[in-house]
Amino acid sequence: MKNKQLRKWALSAELISAIAVIITLVFLVLGMKENTNALQAQTFQELMRQTNEWRASITEPSVVTLRDKWREQGFQSLTRIEQQQLRTTNHVLWGIYESAYFANERGVLGSEEWIRFESAICRQREQDVDYWEYEPLASFSDSLTPRFAEYIESSCS
Repeated sequence: MKNKQLRKWALSAELISAIAVIITLVFLVLGMKENTNALQAQTFQELMRQTNEWRASITEPSVVTLRDKWREQGFQSLTRIEQQQLRTTNHVLWGIYESAYFANERGVLGSEEWIRFESAICRQREQDVDYWEYEPLASFSDSLTPRFAEYIESSCS
């Protein structure tokens, strides 16, 4: 009789333990979802902060003049220093976009936030078409990871 009673208690204890494990797992899943949402929001905020810093930098008069000269007269018309300034300006922006691309791939950027970056990437690619296709800059896409460069070419064509 004691053995039977002991088995009932053991079975009850196992059942209670299983329920406790399930409850713990539910709380862990909910916690992970909250953390994921927080990480996605934080990632988006950081990428937008970087983008806004870049936007502020290109409104400086010297940069506006440089970009106007490039668009009106072509990359060849720029001095070597101006070409380097333009390269640096563009590399900063494309670095931000590449970070957004990989943040999206890793799930640390929300899908709605990614849509904003995705359309901006294609708009910028269209604006920079001369920059990308000008022969001395053929190595520009080499400064991006091959996967991101391929993504741009396939998605923004």
